[in-house]
Amino acid sequence: MVGLWFALPAVVLVILDLWSKAWAFDFLGAEAHFVAGDWLGLVKVYNPGGAFGLGQSLTTPLTFVRVLAVTVLFYLAFRQETKTCLLTLALLTGGALGNLYDNLSRWLPWEGNGMVRDFLLVDLGPAPFWWPELIPWVFHPWPIFNLADSCISVGFLFLVFGLAKVKFKTHDLGN
Repeated sequence: MVGLWFALPAVVLVILDLWSKAWAFDFLGAEAHFVAGDWLGLVKVYNPGGAFGLGQSLTTPLTFVRVLAVTVLFYLAFRQETKTCLLTLALLTGGALGNLYDNLSRWLPWEGNGMVRDFLLVDLGPAPFWWPELIPWVFHPWPIFNLADSCISVGFLFLVFGLAKVKFKTHDLGN
């Protein structure tokens, strides 16, 4: 079950992520190309940090954290009993591996500079009049991201909202 519901989706997601990054970085320039009104665009950006551009000077430590995260995700995958958990871990693993590929390009023999390639731009404009002023409006613009980031975000939401209940240890056969 792990192969079909974890490994296969994770591999497909990594391939789609790397293909989309290659396409975007071959096609795009530094200027944004809006493809759906003013709210969805494509723009080429190198991100040396982590999620939302945090940790800009921490590329190397974040790379090691990603290696550890992928190791833990693989470990957890072999302890799961449900398809939902395996697919959730596949989303997280596929996303982590897609970005890790970019990070490892600093040391390994494929093209890259060690920074994650981002290219999706979402900008929902200024906050609507009804939005509470105490809550920051983070959608003007949203940080530029990629397919791997989307996979990680969706997998994280599945965990947070309890759609996938990941088991951290195997059942005790004595009970």
